[in-house]
Amino acid sequence: MERQELKRLLRSIKDNKYAVPEGINPYRLCLELMDYIGDIDGELRDDLLWSVLAAWIMEDVLTPEEAHDIFVIALDEKHVLNGLGEINDTVFCRTFSVEAVACIIYKHRKFLSDSDILRAFNTVLKFYNEDRDVRGYVEGKRWAHGAAHGADALMELAQCEVIGYEGLKEILASIHKKININYYGYINNEDERMISAVKAVLERDIIPKEEIEEWIRSFGNIEKKGIVPDYLFTEHNVTLFLKSLYFRLVDNTKYEQIAKVVKEVLKKTSRFGEE
Repeated sequence: MERQELKRLLRSIKDNKYAVPEGINPYRLCLELMDYIGDIDGELRDDLLWSVLAAWIMEDVLTPEEAHDIFVIALDEKHVLNGLGEINDTVFCRTFSVEAVACIIYKHRKFLSDSDILRAFNTVLKFYNEDRDVRGYVEGKRWAHGAAHGADALMELAQCEVIGYEGLKEILASIHKKININYYGYINNEDERMISAVKAVLERDIIPKEEIEEWIRSFGNIEKKGIVPDYLFTEHNVTLFLKSLYFRLVDNTKYEQIAKVVKEVLKKTSRFGEE
């Protein structure tokens, strides 16, 4: 379908509360949407395509089997791994494909097989560890938001029983790596989405608290080299993450000790922390 025709169709679907138009096969349309999921037209990709695809997944317009087909496509080399490591327009395909994976795991976790979940885990982790394009909102093209979308997928994966101790540790390590970058400062609530993934790990009650505390303390190992842009990006990302994590934990008595450790590390990492 030609782009403008597709936009008109999707706009009509959205305006009609996502009802399936007469004569339209929703599964076939969603397969076609996967060819456009990385389109640089922000209105098409973000406002229309993603809205329709997510609604049809969540509202059972697609059967579990049909959603599984979308899941498999989203995880392939042409989607979530497309252009991995590059900083260019391929980012939109990766980030919206990984968000589709997150959405399908959320909706159909019980339907997906262990092998499906493990494949998603390995692919999403590869994406999150190796993708360097972490831009949030891209002027003229709207959201990329890979750090946030990837964290959404990690949050869903962390809740899957087949992901055990080692897998949960890998999720924490991946988030640590994504925060400790020195070439971009997160400004679009990426920290909150990452913390949702961290909380999903904590709520599994598999990793001992001592190891969680050790992971948190590892954020205090920033090498302070003075006021230079790359150092400030890292400092900003780490302190923002720790502040947000503290307030997400402090009122939960279960995580009282962990919150204390977060506060200790925050004092150490913040340029203006208390002595």
